[in-house]
Amino acid sequence: MIFMLSKKDFNFLKDKVPYAYKLVTTKEEKNNNIYFDVKEVSDFQDEINMEIVDSGMDDEETVNKLGKRMYQIYDNLLYQKRNNS
Repeated sequence: MIFMLSKKDFNFLKDKVPYAYKLVTTKEEKNNNIYFDVKEVSDFQDEINMEIVDSGMDDEETVNKLGKRMYQIYDNLLYQKRNNS
């Protein structure tokens, strides 16, 4: 499935969620957006979720600033998935 993120969000995903990024197979930049292909979408989503739990929450299991950004990206990708099905 082809997804699109802003270059800023894509680079954040690449830096902060490397296991999800490893599932990206091709990418293309257009107008400050990155279009990228993911073959194993459910694995990709799982990796983002695991990273939110691992580094996006504090000790009291409250979502921190990093987790909020990850959730925002995750929600954007989920929206795209639902609208492309």
